Amino acid sequence: MRTRPNRSHSILAAFLSVVVLTLAAFPAQATWQNNRPFTMAERQLLLIERMTNSALLAALGVDASPGLRSIHWSRDRFDRVQTDLRKGNPYIGLRPTSEPEILKSLDQADARWRQYDTIFADIVASRKVSESQMAALSASHVNVTEALKQAVDSYGFFVYGGRYHSILSTTINGTGRLRAGTQMVLRSLMMAAYHDYDAQQRQELERAVKEFEATINGLIDGDPERRLLPAATREIRGELSKVYEMWSEVRPILEQASAGIAVTKAQIAAVAKSANEMAVPLTMALIMYLSV
Repeated sequence: MRTRPNRSHSILAAFLSVVVLTLAAFPAQATWQNNRPFTMAERQLLLIERMTNSALLAALGVDASPGLRSIHWSRDRFDRVQTDLRKGNPYIGLRPTSEPEILKSLDQADARWRQYDTIFADIVASRKVSESQMAALSASHVNVTEALKQAVDSYGFFVYGGRYHSILSTTINGTGRLRAGTQMVLRSLMMAAYHDYDAQQRQELERAVKEFEATINGLIDGDPERRLLPAATREIRGELSKVYEMWSEVRPILEQASAGIAVTKAQIAAVAKSANEMAVPLTMALIMYLSV
């Protein structure tokens, strides 16, 4: 049974009452077309997570798709999106970026991405993952994701004049971030396994599990503290409920690992499979939100 945040009825009632008003007041510019650069920048986080996870899967000897060599699509896609965000792409209705702060954040992300991709390319060429390569990739992963998050935040503020931080927009943002969150949880699990379940990695995994749980609950039922609205439509709730069902199936594996109990390769593969599958209904929910 899905747990629900413990709130007083008065607070929840007041929170729910703003839903219709917020939806009605949300700027007309918040459509799929105008949100495209933001969502594309945000999706870069998902691609990086998948790349790092493919290396971790190989390092752990887990047979799960995508493999190291099949991940080239993500590498190529990442490069194309970075170029499109800067120069625009008329075929997908994307305008060139002219805001200096956004360009600055994209430059930083590009520089860190090149460092990351060099390490990843070496791993692919070697056909195996050494401890030194995994350490270098993990450190570079942190650097590039920090830069990508800054780029996403820059788009959120400068493209929308700060309006993107309305409560509905925070909810849309949370839906998009949870797509990357599926892979972040998987990475935390594999890092714990890779480092023999040391205390620091187990704590990171526990935090990732709690964050995912709180976010999916908030997206379905609402969470004033996180500035998340309840699912805006029955269809959105349906897609998010699919995510929660899949999440509930793999959560025991994650909790087992966070408690320091070793998990099997088959269990890690099951979490990897679920992480990829959860991205589909999350993408559907995101598209529905951008069409509200």
